[in-house]
Amino acid sequence: RDLLSRKWRKVTLLLWLTWMGYAIGYYGSVLAVTRIFDADAVEGADAQDGTPTFDYKAIFISASAEILGVFVVIQTVDSVGRIPTQAMSYIFGGIFLFSLAMSAETANNNLLTVLAFCARAFEMMGSCVTWVSTAEILPTEIRSTGHSAANAMGRTGAFMSPYLVGTNIPIKFVGAAMLVIHLITACCAWHLPESKGKDLGNVTYDDDVVDSGGEKDGSETTFRYDSDDAVARPTSSDRRIV
Repeated sequence: RDLLSRKWRKVTLLLWLTWMGYAIGYYGSVLAVTRIFDADAVEGADAQDGTPTFDYKAIFISASAEILGVFVVIQTVDSVGRIPTQAMSYIFGGIFLFSLAMSAETANNNLLTVLAFCARAFEMMGSCVTWVSTAEILPTEIRSTGHSAANAMGRTGAFMSPYLVGTNIPIKFVGAAMLVIHLITACCAWHLPESKGKDLGNVTYDDDVVDSGGEKDGSETTFRYDSDDAVARPTSSDRRIV
C-alpha cells in the first residue's frame, strides 16, 4: 500500500516496469538464442527422430558473454553511473537481439554467434545494475518491501517470456517485440534517480519543497542520502520525482 501512495508511486511504477522489462529481455534472450541455434534454424536440416539438435558450441560461447558483461559493468557502474549504464545496456541488448532475430534465417553461424554473444553480454550488464540501483534508490523505510515487490514483477516477466519467444511465433516478430520491450525498459530506467557517489546509510525523502508561491505543498519528492555515522546533510540528487 505504501509503495503506491502519492509519495512513492512514480518511482515504484518505474522500478516495476524496469524489472519486468529486464526479466523479459534476459530470459527471452536465453530462450531466443537456444531457439535460433537449433540445427533446424541454422542449417535448415531436419531433426533426427523428431528430436531437435542444438549447436552447443555456439550456445556455450554466447552464454560465456555473461562473464564479460559482469566484468565490464564493474568498471562502468561507478564511473559512468547506474542510470546511463542501465539505459545503454538495455538499448544495445535490444538492438543486438533484434539483429540476431532478423538474421537467423540468412546469416552464417559465425555472425549469429557474435550477435548472440553481444546480446547476452548487454543483458547481463543491465540486469546487474538494476539489482544494485534498486536497493540504493529505495529509502530505508520501504527498501525491503519495495525490492521484494520489484523482484516479484521481475518473476512475472520471466514467466511471460516463454510465451513471447515460443516456437509458434515467427522469430522476426519476436525480435521486433523484444526491441520494443528493451526500449521501454531503457526509458523507464533513464527516469530513475541516479545514486552514484551517494552515501547509502539511511535514505530519506523530503517533502518540504517550496513551490513557486513560497508554500510547502508536499507534492514534490527529493532524494537525500544520509550516512549512518554522520550528521544528515541537506543534499539531494540532480533528479527529482515529481
